[in-house]
Amino acid sequence: MRIIHSLILGLTALAVLTAGSAGASPLRGYTAEYEVLRNGSAIGRAEVRLQPVANGRWELHSLTRGTAGLAALVGIEIEERSQFRWQDGRPETLAYRYRQSGAMRSRERRIDVDLAAGRLISTDRDREHRFDLQPGTLDRQSVTLAIGLDLAAGKRDGLEYRVVDRNDYELQRYRVVGDETVQVPAGAIRAVRVERVRETPGRSTTTWMDPAREYLPVRMLQREAKGETIEMRLLRVR
Repeated sequence: MRIIHSLILGLTALAVLTAGSAGASPLRGYTAEYEVLRNGSAIGRAEVRLQPVANGRWELHSLTRGTAGLAALVGIEIEERSQFRWQDGRPETLAYRYRQSGAMRSRERRIDVDLAAGRLISTDRDREHRFDLQPGTLDRQSVTLAIGLDLAAGKRDGLEYRVVDRNDYELQRYRVVGDETVQVPAGAIRAVRVERVRETPGRSTTTWMDPAREYLPVRMLQREAKGETIEMRLLRVR
């Protein structure tokens, strides 16, 4: 189920309406539902919710459940929560939680930010990593927010983001391929195609983001080196 985990990490965002100052939110809350397919066959459903929480924070919450095939048989469930603030019109991670459960495997990860001390604590199983907090830090779920922000501002080149990994930061790079019409259960949508630039060949991640829906991802396709694919397609937004 690693490929499902990797795809869900990347799928969640609503881009900006306008750029904001520190603490001001340019986002609107939403709930989006997706179908999840493996090698072209439906295996699950995902719900992604964006909403404000206390003290000026926003939360991005996703929950994916297996509904068919092996994913349903083992009862797989993946849940992620990202809390972030807006700092100078940019998203900045404050906390992140990841939980995977099922008959075959269970796993948890967390990230906590100590703003006063300028430190970040990443915990994976029983291993804890501490390092200096860098401005504009994102977790692997909220990075799509920053991509949508840049696309809404007309940026097409130099899409680079500082994302915290288990024990360090990584610089994630993306490129805009162009505009394409994609067919998903929600309809035929004219979207911007964005691909992640990877250091090693063979694995690819492509996201289609809808300008008419404030750059909400409407389709995501991940292809592994051996040809296996996981795809998510938009069902509805409310």
